[in-house]
Amino acid sequence: PAEGHGFQLHVGPMRSKSRGHVRIRDNRHDSAPEIRFNYMSHEDDWTEFRRCIHLTREIVSQHPLDPYRGREIQPGDGAISDDAIDQFIRDNVESAYHPCGTVRMGAADDPGSVVDPQCRVIGVDRLRVADSSIFPRITNGNLNGPSIMTGEKAADHILGRQPLPRANDEPFFHPDWESAQR
Repeated sequence: PAEGHGFQLHVGPMRSKSRGHVRIRDNRHDSAPEIRFNYMSHEDDWTEFRRCIHLTREIVSQHPLDPYRGREIQPGDGAISDDAIDQFIRDNVESAYHPCGTVRMGAADDPGSVVDPQCRVIGVDRLRVADSSIFPRITNGNLNGPSIMTGEKAADHILGRQPLPRANDEPFFHPDWESAQR
């Protein structure tokens, strides 16, 4: 039993460059598809994951967390080198199982697009897809909210509701956002 409070941080790349696939195995309606996630198959994901671990360590080592911080359990104080961190990643990486992007939305003349901007399946009458599979790229966070928004937007398309006026406001990015608060 724990003698006090604790905390943990789960980190990893949110915009993975690794790509998997979903393929139909045969023409039987009851056959399961082949699903390959190909996690961590792009070298940039390894670099990003290491950066996530280093940044997490930097944040947790800040003075205000002194009363709450215990020893690092994983990957552990001994995992300093890239090789040691990579081994930790290999042994412990897991998924939140939020796949998306298998039925990409885009222009009708884009050969990589499956649905058009109104969520209609290109080349198929009266069929729409309204879930995270249409996202051209994964969102930087949990897919639940964007998936609900996609369903709402598809409903607006089906009901013929006009979109709200376009907002042209530019977001603010602090010029030193990566180092200003360190």
